Amino acid sequence: MLWVPLVTGLAIVMVVVQAQLREINKPWAVLASTAFVIVIVLTVLPQLAQVTSVLNSLYSRAGVDSFYMGPVLKAIAIAYVTSFGAEICRDADENAMAVAVELAGKIVILVIALPVLEAILAAVLAIIG
Repeated sequence: MLWVPLVTGLAIVMVVVQAQLREINKPWAVLASTAFVIVIVLTVLPQLAQVTSVLNSLYSRAGVDSFYMGPVLKAIAIAYVTSFGAEICRDADENAMAVAVELAGKIVILVIALPVLEAILAAVLAIIG
């Protein structure tokens, strides 16, 4: 819980630094922003182990096959990485690149979801007859 105020405080400091840096050298401002986000993600990354543990517990209690958990976690990870990449592109005023990154993320999520959709449709068709 204490991570949120720390990250928020660091982000505010970084915004001020970046505003100054953007006037001097915009590419360095984008790199500084990217580095900041990477450091924050690496700092908070150990918390994901706890999330994965809770999700595993929920899946097993609900009787859901682990076949479904992998694609769900992959889709969540891809959504976060895609969002991060698109925002970095937007920060560099490259909106077309941001849209391309988002499109690529959506397509990859769709590809990951295909086996799950296939299993669901097979189950529905088996029930229908």
